[in-house]
Amino acid sequence: MKRLAIVVSVCARSIAAIAVLGSVTAARADSGLPPAPAGMDPEDAVNPSSVVTGAGIKIGEGTVFQPQLGIETGIVSNVFYENTTPITAGLFRILAEVGTGTLPNQRLELRGRSSAPDDPDAATETLTAPSQGDFQYSANLFATWDQYLSTDNRVSAQGGLGGGLLLRGIVNPQRALRFSFQDFFTRVIRATNFESLGDTNRDRNELSLRLAYVPEGRSLSGFLYFNNTIDVFEASTQQFANRLHNTLGLRVNWQWLPLTGVFADVSAGYFTGLGSGSQKVNSLPITAQAGIQTLLSLNLTVNAHVGYTNGFYSQGPSYSSLLAGLMVGYRYSPLGRATALYAYNHADSINANFYRDHLFQMSFEQFFAPFVVVLRPEMRLRQYEGTIVMGSTGSTRNDLIVGASAGVRYAFRDWIAGTIDYSLSSVSTDFRYTIDGVMLDPSYVRHELLVGVRAAY
Repeated sequence: MKRLAIVVSVCARSIAAIAVLGSVTAARADSGLPPAPAGMDPEDAVNPSSVVTGAGIKIGEGTVFQPQLGIETGIVSNVFYENTTPITAGLFRILAEVGTGTLPNQRLELRGRSSAPDDPDAATETLTAPSQGDFQYSANLFATWDQYLSTDNRVSAQGGLGGGLLLRGIVNPQRALRFSFQDFFTRVIRATNFESLGDTNRDRNELSLRLAYVPEGRSLSGFLYFNNTIDVFEASTQQFANRLHNTLGLRVNWQWLPLTGVFADVSAGYFTGLGSGSQKVNSLPITAQAGIQTLLSLNLTVNAHVGYTNGFYSQGPSYSSLLAGLMVGYRYSPLGRATALYAYNHADSINANFYRDHLFQMSFEQFFAPFVVVLRPEMRLRQYEGTIVMGSTGSTRNDLIVGASAGVRYAFRDWIAGTIDYSLSSVSTDFRYTIDGVMLDPSYVRHELLVGVRAAY
């Protein structure tokens, strides 16, 4: 009889990281797969129920079907992201996911973040178990239903159905020349930042293609990659921010020493608005960077990168700047690890030409069998240039963004786990805009505390 497995994305990432630090002789290989989407983000109302899955139900040779289910309930301190008189309400959430595929369960992907957390070009390493077949894939359909618990019609009108689809596949996974793809569609639900029956829901699709060359026993490897992003807001009044991104790049990896890798990455893109109502300015961003990833000791890892980026916006402000990042990881006990990250970067924005970020982030992961505790505080010094929000004053916006997420996962049995999640989001800004003659300050502080249970077969 198949055993049931717990669905805990944070645990999976922690186990993978500790596994590498604990065994320097583990086989290391670039799988050729694009980095998987983040499994947990305190700013997103919708994310996949899990990144890893259980044994599942075998439905064919090398193919399994994996159902998953979860429920959460708790309290949200600021439903409408307001600066004054925030409204607090209860929240009930149902999470469901079904998946199928042939990608082996033994493969635990380790994503080395070389810059900001949403860096599409971050390095990917895997610990792989022997597998067969020239084509491997996974498909996961997930959905959430958010219901605010309130007698206020404006509050209960928020939430609703979110979800998405994640498709991943690789051709010739055991050969030097490999082709892989990933398509990730999400419907993100979010309340407005003023009391309203409306919302700011958006649909986002991210496609990644890779052609990798990873010869066995060689120190040099690399891949060509293409990334396409479609970002669309559902409300007609918000379609000024709709956008389309296309990026083509090349990455070369050099295994300089047994535990030290060096990489170089160059990319060019074409970013534009999507639809006749979009006000997004066209741009042709280029990026060139180099970096190093090394294990200084059994307990200490360092990832660093530096480079140059230019936005080449067709009108309005643009950027020509250095980009850099440093992440240090330290395993302070056999079952505990801490990381510290700094990143300086520029990126395209939905409500401006672009934004510049100074990111300071830490993370702590500690196992106390049978549960794990995770903490991730962060701070961003963000500046937007060329804002396109209607009714706003000026074209520059400066934000201080403070966030924190904390989670506990407790394994009751092999097939079920309890969860506790807390998130803090705080935005302080000098930006103002007007709606119906009222000047609004988009600064806010929001707390969210949820308790739930998740399980998978």
